Amino acid sequence: MRRILIIDDHVVVRKGLIQLLTILLEPAVEFEEASTGAEGIDMVCKGEYHLVLLDISLPGRNGLDVLGQIRQLQPKLPVLVLSMYPDEQYAVRALRAGASGYLTKASAAEELKGAIENALRGQKYVTPLQATLLADAISDNYDTTGLHNLLSDREYQFICMLSSGMTMTQIAQELNLSVKTISSYRSRVLEKLRMKTNAEVINYCITNKLTL
Repeated sequence: MRRILIIDDHVVVRKGLIQLLTILLEPAVEFEEASTGAEGIDMVCKGEYHLVLLDISLPGRNGLDVLGQIRQLQPKLPVLVLSMYPDEQYAVRALRAGASGYLTKASAAEELKGAIENALRGQKYVTPLQATLLADAISDNYDTTGLHNLLSDREYQFICMLSSGMTMTQIAQELNLSVKTISSYRSRVLEKLRMKTNAEVINYCITNKLTL
């Protein structure tokens, strides 16, 4: 029996995925759950799985950090990234980091089914939009000097959350980090983006289509 590990900090999302995929996937699949990146990595170390479904927004550790750790531990283990963020924000970063596919949580059930089946066959699942984004990213005309390309994955996640209207305190709570740590991210972001205020960062995100 195939085993799928779901790493997501929201229990409702995990249970909903299990209920949906139990109907969609044949033959029967066994599911296991982790609520944090650290827990998920520990389970990957100790267990054998055929696929990981990974949320990109996790408390404590960014989903892309977790993806990188899983790729180091189990290079052949396919990982599908599920996110509330649109393709333009994270798809290229996730696929470049080794994800077998990137889907938004609003994806249709059939799209999720197709992505999982592809991943279980050892194939990548890339939508037409993502293929265009990837092509643009390797194009000679691609703007590699965009300041947001200088940001780490966690810093990039911070500006996306900030531009969505979240306060520093809300971001800290969502990521299960201290406000002091989030303030450190903010300082590094302002330095790298050569800006002085949150308003400038938000305006930059809007201009570069990095908002939800």
